[in-house]
Formats: sequence, C-alpha cells, structure tokens
Amino acid sequence: MKISFKKILLLLAAIMFIVIFGKFFSIIAFPDSNVVLSKGELFQMKPASSLTQTFAANRDNLMKIEFLLRAPGLQKGDVVKMEIANETCANVIRQGELQKSFLGSDNLYDFQFSKIPDSNGKIYCLKATLQKNSSSKFIRFFMMENKNPQFTLTDMSNSNNTDNQSLSMRSAYRNDTLSQDMSELSQRISQYKPWFLKHFYLDAIAILFVVLSIGLVIVLILL
Repeated sequence: MKISFKKILLLLAAIMFIVIFGKFFSIIAFPDSNVVLSKGELFQMKPASSLTQTFAANRDNLMKIEFLLRAPGLQKGDVVKMEIANETCANVIRQGELQKSFLGSDNLYDFQFSKIPDSNGKIYCLKATLQKNSSSKFIRFFMMENKNPQFTLTDMSNSNNTDNQSLSMRSAYRNDTLSQDMSELSQRISQYKPWFLKHFYLDAIAILFVVLSIGLVIVLILL
C-alpha cells in the first residue's frame, strides 16, 4: 500500500505538534512571585565539593527550583548532582541534575523533579554536588541577602555557614490539574496587560492562534 507524500507530511506535522505541546506541558511551572532573583556575592564550588541550602515551600506541588549562576555557567562535561531532602538533610526525597533553563536567560538554571504534593509550609534541605570528573575547575552560584536566618547556606567542604546570604534561588510550583495551570498562566500573563488581553479575551486569542497555526500547516500541506 502506497502512502502519499501529503499523508507523510501530515504525520510529521502531527508528531511535531505533539512534541511541542508535550514539552510545554512537561516544563510549565509557576515561580514564587515574591522572590526576585538577584546577582550578589558569589559562592564558588569546586569538583567533588558540595553545598546545602535549607528553604521553605509556600505552596503544594513543589516541582522546580531556579538558580542564577555566574557566566559561563555549566560547561560540557560538568555535572551538578541535586538532591532535595527533609529539613535535617537526612532523607532524600527527590534527586536529579542541574540543567540549563529551557526558556530562561543565559545564566538561569533549573533543577526539575516530579512534584511534591504536600510541600506547602514544609522546610527542605537542598544539596548540590559538583561531580569529581566535571570539566570546569569551578562553577559559581550567585547569592542574595538572606532575610530569614533559619535558612542556612553551608559549604560542606569546611562545614561553614554563609552568614546573611543564601543562594539566589526561587521555587516553582504546579497546580493539581491542567485546567488550573492554564487558568494561572492566563492570570499571570494578563496581570499587566490592557483589558482586551485579559481573562477570556486572552484565552480566546491564544486558542485561536493555536487553531489557526495548526490549520495553516494542514492547508499548506494539502495544497
């Protein structure tokens, strides 16, 4: 059975849209709007060294933490192992690696993990370790003023706490359902927009744009 060239193109277009929307829905998260990342002093981490940072989550469904790193950031061959543990740093809850932010600025990096449903109000311990075989001689995290002395940044190589400073980091969260995610996304985008780009107007424009884009691709293939 012969398959027409147009059908192949339609199949490729469908796969492309599935990949795009799948990626979007897998990374969508809402950073804590009360935290503004700043570029203060630097915390230098060498291979085989670690740091711990305690912090509190202010919503359920914690799923990502964003960090500011000094350029050039992570280089090819650099691996920063990340862990989230309970308040005492004893029991690891989530683990992974630090990655370049998919949509963020050049010096923004993410640690993304499966969401923690009951995270609201709980204190966690973040541990970061630059692996021994990493290519860089060191990486540098930006720090910012620590307004809560309860949340300490500790250099594990010497067990010293960094007074009045914490990592320049920000927690990000998901909602329980996709519809709630879309609603919050709409609200955040609408916040500083004129009336015709708010609420259902913005939703209608976004849906229309997606439908027309997909339709245009299909029409161009069929023609």
